[in-house]
Amino acid sequence: MSKDYCLSMSGSRIRIPESMIAVELYLELGNWDEARRRIVDENLFQLNAESSRKRVASEVVKRLRTLTPAELEFLSRSFGDDRCAMLWVAVCRTYRFVRDLSEQVVADRYNKTIPDFTEAAYDVFFEEQCEIHPELEAVSPAGRKKMRNQVFLMLRECKLLSDDDAITPIYPTPLFSSALDPAHKEDLQLFPGRLA
Repeated sequence: MSKDYCLSMSGSRIRIPESMIAVELYLELGNWDEARRRIVDENLFQLNAESSRKRVASEVVKRLRTLTPAELEFLSRSFGDDRCAMLWVAVCRTYRFVRDLSEQVVADRYNKTIPDFTEAAYDVFFEEQCEIHPELEAVSPAGRKKMRNQVFLMLRECKLLSDDDAITPIYPTPLFSSALDPAHKEDLQLFPGRLA
């Protein structure tokens, strides 16, 4: 599977509290490797098994590394929809599959006044992506189901999808748009309602 289309979403809940711990630690230390080591060694995420500590720390750090220093500073001071939006951007920068899904399906359905995003719509998208990225065919049926469940969970955690699969736009403040790196303004297209 190409690096650009990585699907290894281990520990792939959004993990908002853990992400905020990691951001604060990175801003204090200025080094992601050291931040990750301390998260694991000091069990800052309060996970029982060492393997879970390593896996979740690696996943959270991998996502947050996609954000610029200015975006991380903004995230560290953010709340509510601003926080959800920046964490969703980090996930979408990490996983091209999730980015394409967010932009091409979730946001697009909402903008066309299709009010929901169902498992059936996800499955159609996955099959379409198999034609573009044949390596997706290697994902087992169980792997596909797990991946779909994780994506829906992340959408709900970032308040982009309700528990009954209704697409719910979020409303970050104008500070969110101005905090995005100018090289990544296309990230505004990831959201239902297309942020200005």
